[in-house]
Amino acid sequence: MDNWKIIFECISITVGGFVGGTALVFAIAKLFGKNLIDEWFARKNQKYQVKLDAELAEYKSMLDSRLEVLKISYGNVFSERLSIFKEACIRMQKIDDYYNRLASYKNYDCKDNVDYEKPCGQDCLKGCIVNYRQVVVEMHDYLLKTINWFKSNEFFFSLDQFKEILNISIEFLEVLNKAIDVIKDLSLSEKERANRCFDIFAEFKLDKYEDARERLIETFRYIISVPLLSK
Repeated sequence: MDNWKIIFECISITVGGFVGGTALVFAIAKLFGKNLIDEWFARKNQKYQVKLDAELAEYKSMLDSRLEVLKISYGNVFSERLSIFKEACIRMQKIDDYYNRLASYKNYDCKDNVDYEKPCGQDCLKGCIVNYRQVVVEMHDYLLKTINWFKSNEFFFSLDQFKEILNISIEFLEVLNKAIDVIKDLSLSEKERANRCFDIFAEFKLDKYEDARERLIETFRYIISVPLLSK
């Protein structure tokens, strides 16, 4: 075998390359036998295999590093999106609570006997019908802030979902603006202002808003892999 190694080295030096020396290798192989070409190919393959292994190791290291960065980035985005969806659900629920309180005043038995010109006593609950104006203003301000919040975080929601929530919120805002205009109408008595405001909220249908909120919750469930039905 040592003789074959010496012959192989001589051929490699003389030829100077794999492609250019192939014909010569075959010619010499005819003189010295098949083992020579086997040895020659084995050495060439070993050389390229070492080079290939080194390149693959370098690529693998680079990919592992990039994958780790992507995992961290995705984890951060996923965590932030969960936080955004949770905040969206909380905001929509609070708006719903405001609306239900204002709409319920229409059914209060005392609404026709209340003196709206006099403030309630210190022990009166904040949700008392006499404080309806404060509730209208609070809801108006909160809804404006919520609309701006959705606009600032719109890229966390699908386009159709964002448009749906925004359009319904703007529609809701128009109802509140109408109620505020009634509150400011000095040509009406306090009782007339109150009853007209109650009518405005009682007549407004919240179906589209409730549907949008339900779809938002369904999306939130899907993201965190919560089943729609419990077993």
